[in-house]
Amino acid sequence: MSLSSNYSGGNGPDFNLSDEILAVIPTDPYDQLDLARKITSMAIASRVSKLESEVTRLRQMMYEKDRVAFDLEENVSQLRGRIRRASRG
Repeated sequence: MSLSSNYSGGNGPDFNLSDEILAVIPTDPYDQLDLARKITSMAIASRVSKLESEVTRLRQMMYEKDRVAFDLEENVSQLRGRIRRASRG
């Protein structure tokens, strides 16, 4: 059974793989599964790495927003103090 065969021909599924890919895929089903596991592991590791980078970027944005909020709260506190002192005088 060829990996590029078609169900309609009765020879198996059509995986739409190029001849170049079919030439390097192992013929043993267990070796194919091992290769698929390795490819899946690589894809998952790549996705995790991208997500970790995104988390780092979002955390940095959050820290910057927190700093701005702290600065604004500090300004409000100073202005309230000025208003209290001005209303006493």
